[in-house]
Amino acid sequence: MRPPPVSVFRTAAWIAIAAAAIPAASASAQGFGLNEVGTCAVSRGFAATGTPCDDASTIFWNPAAAAELTGRSLSIGASAIIVKGSFRQDSTGRKYPSNIAPALPPDFFANVRIGKGSVGLGVYVPYGLTSQWNDDFPGRFSALRAALQTIYIQPNVAYQVTDNWSIGGGPVFGHSTVDLTQAIDLSQQVAAPGITFNQLGIAYRTEFARAQVHGTANAVGYNVGVHGKYGAWSIGARYISALKFNYDNATAKFSQTATGLTIPQGNPVSPTGSAIPLDAFLASEFAPGGPLVNQGASSEITHPWQLQGGIGYDGFAGTKLSADVARLGWSSFKTLPMTFTGGAAADGGALLEDYHDSWSYRFGAEHKIMSWTGRIGYSYSQTPAPDQTVTPLLPDMNRRNFSAGLVIPVTSMYKFDLGYVHVDTPGRRGRIVERTSEAQTAAQLNSGSYALRADVISAALNITF
Repeated sequence: MRPPPVSVFRTAAWIAIAAAAIPAASASAQGFGLNEVGTCAVSRGFAATGTPCDDASTIFWNPAAAAELTGRSLSIGASAIIVKGSFRQDSTGRKYPSNIAPALPPDFFANVRIGKGSVGLGVYVPYGLTSQWNDDFPGRFSALRAALQTIYIQPNVAYQVTDNWSIGGGPVFGHSTVDLTQAIDLSQQVAAPGITFNQLGIAYRTEFARAQVHGTANAVGYNVGVHGKYGAWSIGARYISALKFNYDNATAKFSQTATGLTIPQGNPVSPTGSAIPLDAFLASEFAPGGPLVNQGASSEITHPWQLQGGIGYDGFAGTKLSADVARLGWSSFKTLPMTFTGGAAADGGALLEDYHDSWSYRFGAEHKIMSWTGRIGYSYSQTPAPDQTVTPLLPDMNRRNFSAGLVIPVTSMYKFDLGYVHVDTPGRRGRIVERTSEAQTAAQLNSGSYALRADVISAALNITF
């Protein structure tokens, strides 16, 4: 048997490290972005740049507004993201549900007012996902499980330039971790020169191995903002730079999956043409010196820039209204290059994605009655993925997010925030095979429909002293 084609390695490692470009659990943002940073913003439909939240989480949403906080502020929170997805295959009509465990991205913010300025620190997860399917999912050869978590650490400095204008910002230090489990299809592998296992009677999508890939990377960027007030009106903007992550030390591990199959007599693979127990025949591929031994891989991916601006109005007693618009630079994710340190080192290429920049529109309102505050919000997120790039790894689609929240005072120092978001989507046609050419269209690739919905429960303890 000849070693399996290097496309085995390429697909496994590509998609694993492309998990840095993935969600099913990135519930309320485009692509693999997460907006669930700070319960106040979650409750307000993520409209928190022109009318910043009155807690330390504004370090993420508008670094300049941190200068307007009084005293010392702490915000400790997390969001439980519960995602339900499925794929309905055209050829069989069968529906395959996803198998995604709830995600719980945390955030922490601290801010200290000093004169007309402030210093602070934010730790948050602006990009992340978990995408997971059951063992019988036909798209498991593209991705069975993918997990991404990128943590940003942001020291922040803000200053009130005038009574009405503030500026602020700071560097962002990012750490990204990706993991992927993917099945490998035996039918497409080479059994003998010019002969694939499919030609020997092995059915399409016969799993004989699984690849597990793990990688980490670090990157540096920045987050800056500006905020102004005109009477009852406020205006603000913030920009988070792109961060380029180089996954130079990813590891790929391969394990054999028993098929229980036998190649019948008269085959061209064995010297005598006798029947071959397939699992024993393939075992040498996983032994030292075989092509499916553990090896390294490397790639790079850029987390996109974010530009968000907004306006707010608080001229009604106890009420704040906010409206924001955001643009995200997903067009940097056109292709994903890949290199190898093991048996696939001679091969190269790129996974084709062709994402485009996308818009998000965000609206929020809050009203205070005595010491309690209620919030509502709505946002619409446009997908950056083209029709030919809706995959098991990231079946991305336009999203409508409906949110609400409540601020519960505990003492003069402590407030407990609760927020909820329901993510509604129209569904979208997609594929379960990899795209190998720019010429391939969505009509040629897509073989079913993806569905996605999610619920997000966010909570935070805000402390001022």
